Amino acid sequence: MQEKVSIIVPIYNVRAYLRRCVDSLVKQVHTNIEILLIDDCSTDGSADIAKEYVEKYPQLCRFIQRGKNGGLSAARNTGMEASTGEWLAFVDSDDWVTEDYISAMYDVAVRDQSDIVMSSIYYYYSNDNYKEMSPFSNLTTESTQKEKIAFCRPYAVTRLFRKKFVMDTGLKFPTNVWRAAEQGLIIPLLTRTSKISIIRKPMYYYYQRSDSNSNKNYKNVDVSFYPKSCENVERNSVPGFEQEIEFRSIVDLMYGMIMIMIRSGRNKSEICREIDCFNEHRPGWGNNPYMSRMSKGKKIFIEFAKRKKILMLNILILGWDIVRRIY
Repeated sequence: MQEKVSIIVPIYNVRAYLRRCVDSLVKQVHTNIEILLIDDCSTDGSADIAKEYVEKYPQLCRFIQRGKNGGLSAARNTGMEASTGEWLAFVDSDDWVTEDYISAMYDVAVRDQSDIVMSSIYYYYSNDNYKEMSPFSNLTTESTQKEKIAFCRPYAVTRLFRKKFVMDTGLKFPTNVWRAAEQGLIIPLLTRTSKISIIRKPMYYYYQRSDSNSNKNYKNVDVSFYPKSCENVERNSVPGFEQEIEFRSIVDLMYGMIMIMIRSGRNKSEICREIDCFNEHRPGWGNNPYMSRMSKGKKIFIEFAKRKKILMLNILILGWDIVRRIY
């Protein structure tokens, strides 16, 4: 008999996208599901749309109204607490999935006795322009737990989690950052189990909205979430994976944060202060063994950042942007 999967959908001002999302969920091949529609105090009528689906599909959909706006992590945590299934899945309300999204991951979970199953993803841009992406590099189910910790993108979506495993850890999505919060839960979960399966099949359409948190690079954007997110990962992970956690900090702070600082117009002195701070707190990071497996572009970027070659970083980013526009 199929076990129940709780699909958690946080909602906040997504009136233009919500129907597409929920329509894809009610059509799931795996029929033993509950769709938890968690409204985080929307002001655009999104809650009314969610309630329509509860009326139309009462056997599948549940509506939960949060008392105050708390952000994506808080809404996800509300859904976890209210869930009644044996498995947890997260779908963002501006995205959508294929009909076999749940069934494909569930079948693998049962076969492998997994605690976590991860699948590939489509990045959807507009007008049926989309691209398959691998959130786990070239890894497979047979890859080591340490490799998965080092290289898997810390998405909450494109994942299926055994609920008992997650709840027994006592961990939740961190609410102290406005962006990149999920890595403070997902990476620590990867450190707590070796039962991690990978499906190289894209079934999730990740809509690339220019106004989403993950795409905000406006002038002087607040980047304080980066070190806080890394601290969340370090605090919530179990011992034994220090090199892997350090490598993730290198990618986040010496690549991700510096990239956004340059794109958002930060001055050289401020960028150099962040590099000095990283060097002070993580001496010897340049010898991390996982750096040899980075892409050539990231290696070059991080080497320029390490040497504080800010002009070269600007030129590198400009070149990348030109190539992206062309292709």
